[in-house]
Amino acid sequence: MLFSVSSRKGCFLFLLSILSSLLLSSQSCTALATPAGDFETVIVPHDRDVPTMEDVEQLVKPENVLKFERWASDGQPPKDKAVYYSGQKTQMTNKILNWAKNQGFTSIRDIWKSQNFRDRRQYKGIADDTWRKYQEIFSSFYAIRTEGKAYLIFPHGQKPKGKSIFWQFELTELINQNKVEQIVWINQNRLDDKTYKWQEEKTTYWKKGDPKPPHDLNSTTMETETVAPVDDFVEVVGKARCTSRAQKELVWGRRGLC
Repeated sequence: MLFSVSSRKGCFLFLLSILSSLLLSSQSCTALATPAGDFETVIVPHDRDVPTMEDVEQLVKPENVLKFERWASDGQPPKDKAVYYSGQKTQMTNKILNWAKNQGFTSIRDIWKSQNFRDRRQYKGIADDTWRKYQEIFSSFYAIRTEGKAYLIFPHGQKPKGKSIFWQFELTELINQNKVEQIVWINQNRLDDKTYKWQEEKTTYWKKGDPKPPHDLNSTTMETETVAPVDDFVEVVGKARCTSRAQKELVWGRRGLC
């Protein structure tokens, strides 16, 4: 009986030793496979429906604005459905555009063949000033395509910034193209108001024949667009641990990885 208990104890210790060895081996392999740094590989492959660096070099020239047709879906935006906004932070921009989409509007995010078109990460090697110019031109293209009635979602009683893409470029084209009858001004501050009937909104931001509305005279800073829309997707290999602001911005996306 004593021999039996001793044998069982010995077998148990032997099995425990094997398991411990396996666990140590597994941890060792994992450690070897993981880079010493805290940031692992991020894969954002270039979308074939997004312009290349060579394309961008040509597209930033104002005379080439209509060449964006190649990357835009036909018939977008539909007549009387184009919506605009101006000078908002990322969270508010997404709130505005989600609200607009639920009401059946089309925004600048919706007219492209690829949902990655406005994702800054698709344009590796493009300088910030070039990226800004690129946004200005494709925003002008969006306005050129707008017909009928357009909508501006912006707080009543305020004016867009003079350096904003909307006031400088989109509004200019909406007026110059002579295809828009009026711009209805939806009150951004009432988007959460269940009693707000935007369909009955009587406030007009601009109508055909009127001069260009004034901008905010106190504005001296440029409007910056979102680096990457919140609904963009980032494929991450392994577990991303972000230790710098640049790394956090690179992998920031729908999944909240950092």
